[in-house]
Amino acid sequence: MAKVYEEIKKLHTENLFDDLKIVISLALSRHANVSLNGNGCNVMSFTPYHIYQLHVYYADSWYESQDYTRAERHYKDALGLKRAFRRPSEPSEKLTNLELTSEATVRYKLYKIYSKLKQPKSAISVLEALSTKERTPGINMALGDLYREEGMDRSAITSYKEVLRCCPLSVEAARNLMKLGVQRLNIATLMLNTLQSINDEDWLIGWINIQQQINDSDWMSALGKIRSFEKICPRNVDVWNTQADVHYMYGQYPQAKLRWQQLFDGHPLVIKNTDKLAYLLLKDKDQVALSRLCTQLGDVSSDIPEPWIANSAHCILTNRNSDAVNLIDKAIALEPKSYTANIMKGIAMNIKGALAVSKKYFRDALRYCPTRLDAYHESLKSALKGGHVKDAIAVADLALKYIGQTPSTLYMYGKALSHGDQKQKSKAKVFLEKSIQADSSFVYPVYTLVGLISKQDKHRKAIHILESCLKDNSTSKLHQLLGNSLLEVGERARAMHHYNIALNLDPSNKKAKEGLEQTEKKMDGNSLDESFIAQSLDQSVEVELNDGFDALSWSDPEVGI
Repeated sequence: MAKVYEEIKKLHTENLFDDLKIVISLALSRHANVSLNGNGCNVMSFTPYHIYQLHVYYADSWYESQDYTRAERHYKDALGLKRAFRRPSEPSEKLTNLELTSEATVRYKLYKIYSKLKQPKSAISVLEALSTKERTPGINMALGDLYREEGMDRSAITSYKEVLRCCPLSVEAARNLMKLGVQRLNIATLMLNTLQSINDEDWLIGWINIQQQINDSDWMSALGKIRSFEKICPRNVDVWNTQADVHYMYGQYPQAKLRWQQLFDGHPLVIKNTDKLAYLLLKDKDQVALSRLCTQLGDVSSDIPEPWIANSAHCILTNRNSDAVNLIDKAIALEPKSYTANIMKGIAMNIKGALAVSKKYFRDALRYCPTRLDAYHESLKSALKGGHVKDAIAVADLALKYIGQTPSTLYMYGKALSHGDQKQKSKAKVFLEKSIQADSSFVYPVYTLVGLISKQDKHRKAIHILESCLKDNSTSKLHQLLGNSLLEVGERARAMHHYNIALNLDPSNKKAKEGLEQTEKKMDGNSLDESFIAQSLDQSVEVELNDGFDALSWSDPEVGI
């Protein structure tokens, strides 16, 4: 008996799970036959403790094979045996070499199974069966996550606090407590004893402060702290990923895209936030970079949503929408509350013309994370393209409500109002100017504001705004718009200069080409085509839309949140 058990244990230690299934199956059958008939008792006889551990090993082998239903059954069998244990009749020294898997470990395995099977209530139940003293930090963290997902905030806070009491360096537990509204001072108290014992603790306190600023949506302060933090931990993967994510949440998409590309090119095994980069690459129609990202993610597990999301974005970009929908469905099946997967599904269904379905997925995305800009951005574009100004204003109003006044939300509100009546257009200028003041590097509100004031023949004011913006930024469209305004006031040489710069920055800028041609005609003594200027002004106030986005109805002020 002892020799057989030791050999079975060795199979488990060496991860020979296929062999383990066969041998344990035979051993348990043999034991059952011996117990039932009383034959061969001297040949093979396991104690209840051995049987318990064999069931655990057997369940482990099925778990590793991803046969979660069988694994669940045998883990439950093991727990049943554990409850039926009696004081052994054998002397205790005979069991001194028998190491039993703890009940907490078995229940944690069951929790992981229920999580994979999308059964959160069963997962909570199996962990709650452990007494408070038996719960490890890992189990308390798991319970905290489950409680938070189910909206049981008080229970989640209690569990996360228990994690910090045992492991004061658990930054994730601290971050989750911040999300649940626990004050930073209370969190710091739980961590203080350990932090005071660390001589060089500034880096850790700094990181916690950054997480608090992110939780408070204080994006600019967080970015400033991260830049300082980079000096302490240079070229750190987590710092870069956090920095890109803050840029993304703040609506600074170009900066987020650049940082994520630097990160993922240098560290191809990093998966976190690749789905967000895929969205940005789709938004920018960057097919080459998106193809490279999909190839990079091809070697990772198919059990996570990110590879499916990236490939779905590539399918949308290459006009294979049906394939995109199938891929997104796989991502949502793996993680139903994946924000980016729901955004992608909304985009794909919008392209198919299934507007009601598209609206449902955008609403789901906002319900899962009402502080992210993507769904608001996509909904706003869709409403404006369909001419639904009231719906666009309602979407922008929601963004202000849930995210607050950031350059992006102020711009969205100003953009929506700029498509309304004269009174709304006047109000739009106020929001656009606030957006520019909040972030001088954010060029989109400048485009819209210049379009509005140029239509009122305030070309000198437009020139002043564009020249101020060009001190910190240089885009093809900024130079093209400045050329338009200069042409309007008769400064043809300067207009030609800026059209040329615009074309150097972006040779495909058709409006800059047309402006340059019109300027050359005028300088040659030919008449200026006045319709060109009018069209250029119209273009500057048009929302930049991707093909395939239609209107949604967002008349419900809460948008289902």
